[in-house]
Amino acid sequence: MEIFSELFNKDLILTNLHCSSKNDFFEKVSNYLMEKGYVTENFKKAIKEREQKYPTGLRTAPFHVAIPHTDPENIHTPFIMVVRPDQEIEFVEMGTDDQPVKARFIFVLGLNKSEAQAPLLQKLIEMFMNSEAMNRIVNENDENKIMDILKINVA
Repeated sequence: MEIFSELFNKDLILTNLHCSSKNDFFEKVSNYLMEKGYVTENFKKAIKEREQKYPTGLRTAPFHVAIPHTDPENIHTPFIMVVRPDQEIEFVEMGTDDQPVKARFIFVLGLNKSEAQAPLLQKLIEMFMNSEAMNRIVNENDENKIMDILKINVA
């Protein structure tokens, strides 16, 4: 998938990020993405609002995941940010209003081409349910090795 090299970047793989809450997570990630030039100033507000209206927690095994995202107008450069916080962060399960999901991984999607989203999301969800791949990512701290795992499973 040619789109892989356009979206994944080892600078956007954060392992052991300390966040006290989902809100703290959005603050830190939004500031980081803004500093790197990936998102607009409105991104932080927009991603929080979208998450409130349309929760993105996924109850997948072996680890729960969240895939927060916002509208394309808040994205300068398309990306997928991979975050493994130092502790699980509570999101609300997709399709519900109040079912908590303790996410071990958060994949922040910064996409601006809707036609590429469906096949990409399918590949990501397949990887989320691949115990071998997810166990390798949860135990790996080298961004280059995480990129290799992602490339094998998503590209």
